[in-house]
Amino acid sequence: MTEDELREYMEEWRDFGYLFIRARWTMDGARSLVEAAQRFRDRAETLEQLARAGFELDQPADNGFAVAVRPGEQSPMRLVEEDQ
Repeated sequence: MTEDELREYMEEWRDFGYLFIRARWTMDGARSLVEAAQRFRDRAETLEQLARAGFELDQPADNGFAVAVRPGEQSPMRLVEEDQ
């Protein structure tokens, strides 16, 4: 994952207080097993980098979807919304 991609995830977290992660269609469009495997490796790398950035699953993934949060941290934008 590039710094720009991580920044996009952080912006989503700031805006909403969580990340909505879709893995269901990870290999859609792959034309070979090798290409499908590479897509899964790329996705795994992204998830590992999110974990290193402090994200955890809010609950077990279900049906190819998951919600990630940063335990113990509140999104700055969510705090602003609560004050209003």
